[in-house]
Formats: sequence, C-alpha cells, structure tokens
Amino acid sequence: MANPSLHGIVPALVTPFRADERIDYDAWQTIVDAMIAAGVDGLLAEGSQGEFFALDREERRVALRFCAQAIAGRVTLYGNVGCVTTRDSVDLARLAESVGVDVVVVVTPYYIRPSPEELAEHYIDVCHAVHLPVLGYNFPLHGGVELTPEVVARIAATCENFAGLKDSSGRLDRALAFAHAVPDRPFAVFVGFDNLILPALEQGCAGAISASANVAPRLFVDLYRAFREGRRDDAARLQALAAELGGAVMLHTFPSVVKEAMQLAGLPAGPCRKPVGPVPAAVREKLAHVLAKLETENYLPHAPKTTAA
Repeated sequence: MANPSLHGIVPALVTPFRADERIDYDAWQTIVDAMIAAGVDGLLAEGSQGEFFALDREERRVALRFCAQAIAGRVTLYGNVGCVTTRDSVDLARLAESVGVDVVVVVTPYYIRPSPEELAEHYIDVCHAVHLPVLGYNFPLHGGVELTPEVVARIAATCENFAGLKDSSGRLDRALAFAHAVPDRPFAVFVGFDNLILPALEQGCAGAISASANVAPRLFVDLYRAFREGRRDDAARLQALAAELGGAVMLHTFPSVVKEAMQLAGLPAGPCRKPVGPVPAAVREKLAHVLAKLETENYLPHAPKTTAA
C-alpha cells in the first residue's frame, strides 16, 4: 500500500499471549481477521494496548513482520517503533519499512524527559531514516513527556514525511492545536480517547486510534461512517456507547481491561504480561454490564461468555 490513506478507525491491536506469556500468533491472526471483517480502516501494531513495553527487541521485530503478513495489504498497517533511544527507534523504523509496514508510529521516549529540542531532533532523525509516512504519538500520562504544537510544527517543517500524530492527551484542545500546527499541507491527527471521537471528527481530525475498538470494532466503524454520512443523531448515539466502553477500560490496571473484555466477547486475547495481573471480579462484573448493552445493540464480535448478575 504505497500511499495509505490516513483516516478513520484504527484499532490499537492487543498482543495476545498464552498462559506462559509467549505470543499467541494463531490468536493474533483470529483477532486481525475479526477487525478487518468489521470494516476498520487500519490496524496499529505494538501500540500501548499492544504492550510494546513488555516485548523484547526481537519480539518487536518479529511482531511487525507477523502483522504485515497477517494483514496482507487488506488495510493500512501502522507500526509503533518508538523506543527510549533514537538509535533503537531508527533501527526499528527501518525494519518496519523493510517488512511492509505502511505507516511508522513513534511514541515519545519514555522514562527520560527530553527537552523540546531533543524531542524534535529525535523525530527528525526517525523521519529521515525512512521513506514511509511517520506519525508522532503523544501519550503524556504514560510517556512522561509531552509533544507540543511548536515541536510538531518544527518537525513538519523539516520532514515532509511527518504525516500526522496520535494524540492520547485526552484534551480536545490539544488535539486541535496539533491539527492546526501544520496548516500548509495535510496533517492527520488521530485521537486516542474514546469520548473525543465525534467532537474531534467534527473539528477536522482524521479519526481515532482506539484500544477499545478491539472489543467492538463495528461500533467504532459505524460511528465514523455516521459522521461521514452526516447522520449526526446516529453518530451521537454511537459516540455515547463508545464513551461508555472507553470509561470501563479505565476501571483497572492498563492495559488489562480491554483483554478481559475481548475474552468475555469471545476473542482470544489472553492475559497481560506480569506485573499486570487478572481483572478483579468486581471490575469484571461492571465490564459485563457494558458488554451486555453492546450485545443488545449487536456490536460484539461474539456473544459474551458471561453476563452480570
């Protein structure tokens, strides 16, 4: 896919594990196929919901290869290659390009707190290392450092292939500031918080890269289509359902709840890698209430295996 279209609904794929914490590639193929069958516009591999931080270097390389093979050009493949160091990010970006990833995504370096100048140089180096479109990935809650519109504008002015950004700040004003930071050419901003999808779309953002879309992908696809077709009432109703699901995802340690919800819905997500453990029973019960509502609306890939009392 030489010129991927940067828009729409992009589930941030889970990385399914077996009980022994090895990657379950058969389950991953099942999940990929279910997402594509639901009509998603793309898939993000090795995002935060994909537990990239829990994968070793070789696993990250193999995972990108596998996802490219599993998707086989059916939708746009986004691959997060962000690492703590620029050297490792560049290396993984080049690998991603060589195995067929369509769009490189670069989460901000984590644990350390680079200055704005250092952040800009980091992204510029990654952009210059590949010919693919590059998206920044702003997740200050977990990354510990935040991209700013000024830094984004500087990177875009230097790198034509800096094509957009995933913003998981949870702030609509910040997402819109990113969208306006590059006024002279297309610049695709995706939001990461489910409660912001419709308002962000209405103000010019490109779409959503959503962890919750693993659970009910067609809900998010229908929301995007309703917006594109001008069916505002339908879009608002679906936005409310998406926001409720997104709120449930925050009930326990990230990223465990999405995997639990997928298990309840019949998709083989498996556990998270420790130290993230199982979802407590009380959280599972609350989650089952939300899934029951989605099942009533026919938005689960399969019927839930359990229901709330």
